[in-house]
Amino acid sequence: MGNINAHPSKAPAGVGQHEHYRAEAKRHAELRNQYYEQSQEAYKSGRKAEAKTLSNKGKAEAALMEKANRMASDAAFQGNNEGREGATIDLHGLYVDEAVRRARECIVKARAEGKEHLVFIVGKGNHSAGGVQKLKPAIEKLAQEERLTCIPNKPHDGCVYVILEGEGKVMDGVAAFFKKVASLFRKIFHKH
Repeated sequence: MGNINAHPSKAPAGVGQHEHYRAEAKRHAELRNQYYEQSQEAYKSGRKAEAKTLSNKGKAEAALMEKANRMASDAAFQGNNEGREGATIDLHGLYVDEAVRRARECIVKARAEGKEHLVFIVGKGNHSAGGVQKLKPAIEKLAQEERLTCIPNKPHDGCVYVILEGEGKVMDGVAAFFKKVASLFRKIFHKH
């Protein structure tokens, strides 16, 4: 088994921070799995103290894996969104659960700031297994759970446009346009 540092290290020059941390998380996952497998073998052979030690080593590797994944998530999110206009959020490089958590945080913040919409850049799924999009349906589901209207592929493919007032619907562009027009008329003619 390789000796992996207890603290995730800085990425070597030329390697993206989040990619480096993902690779480190993968190494910790492999070690975790090896320790757990060895622990089960030791337990089955009646070496219970050794099994416990190996299991604890596996748990330590699992914690290091989670830490490296958190660092990867932070690095990807910060790198993607540094200097970006506030209503557009790039979720590339995040796992689905990380992207949903970040999107939920952005929705809460945007609502508090009085923003009308957010655009989540989720990609086209080119880097996903089998080319199947994972982030887009997850963000659409989040919007529905939050009872917000979302428009896939607006302003372009690989994006999800979320209206921060809504009814939890996924709409096509034409339906969204007419909903927006109706909303404007209500605002204009129902002002007090």
